[in-house]
Amino acid sequence: MPHMQPSFVLFSGHNDRAVVALCRFFTRQALPFVIVAAGPQDAIWRTAFAPQVVLSRLDKRLDVDLFQAAVQASQQPELVYCPTTEFMNQFVLEQREALQARGLRVGLPSKAVYAQLTSKLHSAPVVQKLTGISPPPDMAWAQLQAPCVLKPRHNVQGGQVLYPQLCRTEAQLQAARAGLDPAQWFAQAWVEGQSHYLCAYLARNGEHAHFWQDNLLQQPEGKSMVLARSGSNPGVDTDRLFQGLHALGFHGPFMMELISDAQGQLHYIEINPRFWGPLQLALSACPRLLTLFARDHGATVPEPVPASAGPHWYAWAQGARQGVCRRYPRAEGLPADELLQQHDVYGAPDTQALHACH
Repeated sequence: MPHMQPSFVLFSGHNDRAVVALCRFFTRQALPFVIVAAGPQDAIWRTAFAPQVVLSRLDKRLDVDLFQAAVQASQQPELVYCPTTEFMNQFVLEQREALQARGLRVGLPSKAVYAQLTSKLHSAPVVQKLTGISPPPDMAWAQLQAPCVLKPRHNVQGGQVLYPQLCRTEAQLQAARAGLDPAQWFAQAWVEGQSHYLCAYLARNGEHAHFWQDNLLQQPEGKSMVLARSGSNPGVDTDRLFQGLHALGFHGPFMMELISDAQGQLHYIEINPRFWGPLQLALSACPRLLTLFARDHGATVPEPVPASAGPHWYAWAQGARQGVCRRYPRAEGLPADELLQQHDVYGAPDTQALHACH
């Protein structure tokens, strides 16, 4: 009897670039997948992956019935959940038992482990213990001064995802803190330097695949990276980190950001225990990363050809046009405009309609 491959489900309309990267991976590996679109304006309708849409949401509300409807529409007995957004991950963890009873296979770690790592506050001691890398110094709320970064203690509050507030000037700081509850936020000193991502997948059995990403251009207010390339380890004992995370009970995809300052000291910024925006880079820089994800959920996937020496590039051209981007040190001297067009995540034939507008 032939092996039955698992079917995967993607929720589009948020973190679109990661969704597209996963669509490309599933397509290349001939793995069955379906998409739940975020209404008629969802960009997924203008891609080659539109035929995979089995359901279109009427609004942004989440409930158990939506996931059950997706399973029923897929005509599959079960769907593997792909973790691409913080808001949906938290809902899935809250409703895990009910969703699994309705045919959703949830590969996330326990709610407690996920909460510890996704928290910008509570993940720092974990990372410091495993790597020796500390976060930027804390600042007392009553003694705040720019430049600094205000961070939420919990990523989702009141049904909304909260993001750090970057305050480079006193005016920005006063405007940001005015509407914030000090009990729900904390502050850290600003660190100037080069941003690095550790992009990884840690399997249930402890196996892992990872690569380093040098960030070059970032949208204003600390939003999405729009230009990056594969890089080298800035000085982290990754084996110890992976072993420690596995012992903690974590498995799944994650991205960890570090900043190296002018003296070469590393500072821990955050962990995102889900698929990240520039996921496209993994397809060329570390093909085994998504292979492990698929295998962790029972898929039979051949061992990929190892990545070439590189560097491998990632770009989001339209994202770079949405404001004056932050330029990291390793972007100096690079032809940024040319690289943005040449490596645009939407420049491939399967998303060509989005190349100049999304």
